[in-house]
Amino acid sequence: MPNKFIQFLFFGVLFSSFHGVSQQPQIGDAGWIFDESRYDVRFPNMKEWAKAGVQGGIPPRGKLPVKQKISPKDNLQMAIDQVAAEGGGVILLTKGDYLITQTISLKSGVVLRGEDKNQTILKVTMKKMFFKYAPDGKQLTAIEVNDAERVGFEDLTIRYAAVDFEPYDKNDFNAAWDRRVFHEHETRDTTLFVHLLIFRRCRNAWVDNCNLLWAGAHPLGLGECEHITCRNNFIDRAYVKKDSFHGGYYGCWGSRYCLFYNEKVRRIRHFAMMNKGAAYNVVYRCDFETDVNFHHEDDGHNLVEQCRIATPVWHSWDAIGVGAANKHRPPGPGNLLLNNEAISKGVAGYDRKMGAAQPNVVYEVVSQFLPSKVFIHSNTPPVGGTLYAIKNLK
Repeated sequence: MPNKFIQFLFFGVLFSSFHGVSQQPQIGDAGWIFDESRYDVRFPNMKEWAKAGVQGGIPPRGKLPVKQKISPKDNLQMAIDQVAAEGGGVILLTKGDYLITQTISLKSGVVLRGEDKNQTILKVTMKKMFFKYAPDGKQLTAIEVNDAERVGFEDLTIRYAAVDFEPYDKNDFNAAWDRRVFHEHETRDTTLFVHLLIFRRCRNAWVDNCNLLWAGAHPLGLGECEHITCRNNFIDRAYVKKDSFHGGYYGCWGSRYCLFYNEKVRRIRHFAMMNKGAAYNVVYRCDFETDVNFHHEDDGHNLVEQCRIATPVWHSWDAIGVGAANKHRPPGPGNLLLNNEAISKGVAGYDRKMGAAQPNVVYEVVSQFLPSKVFIHSNTPPVGGTLYAIKNLK
């Protein structure tokens, strides 16, 4: 049975996912600073982790002006361009289905906000062959944010809806392993390689209280970004999850100072912190039914604390992944784990070799060339009981 903290965590994730964002001050809002009283000199990265997320916090819902209110019959890209030209602001999307038939590009200062998280739906109907086989050799993204700042997505659903069949996976945590889920082609339709939402080279942007469902390939990716906050989101399922097909990932690639808080993630390939440049990212109080994967030579110094990381029996990886020795460069140094509930394919532990993760023990992720993926960094917990030492000024 999960401990009381994990039970509270599950309730908190589900409450925020289905009943809206709490009006109480939340991590990721304005007003959070480093708590010097809990600093432990053995862990100097604590000061860096406290900087993760949007600088100055996600603006409260009433702060930014609503510049346009649109309905599904309106042109979304035109509204974005107009609001950006006026200096930015909120575009409020009323309830309904907004068909995304070509790439939407968000511009600096623009926030897309749904009137109702579960009834304001961006339905992606685009199709694309896997880029290695496509004549143009390019990837396709439904909604992209490039070289932008102060961009937000709030209170809406983005769903891939180009076909009438479901992604191949299992809803039962204890269902038997099946090679087809992660290791075989999607043969029912080979043109589903469409990412839902990708940020590239962005700063101080956020995705808050959204659903990202049934992605064609990646549901949400942060590429070479800084100070991004992903909070209160529900991410579930992807069609393309096969080995080496670069689909079904959520996370940051070469990104720094990103905060992932109160995220609920299910039935995708990996949550990943990977590639050169990935450092000082914080994953805090999230509920993952997929692995947390450090690989391809991230810069290290990332933190995962107070999360549930539970790979189902039908998943192909342990709770912590580090890539394959014959395909990926090893993870960087100083990736620390603290007070997580870890289950690897139904077996307690960050991997199936080590046994249950012990409370108040600081673990470190290590190279895939060692017998286990983690080792004990410190048997003595931080003096303040946490590595993510922040406090709210309010």
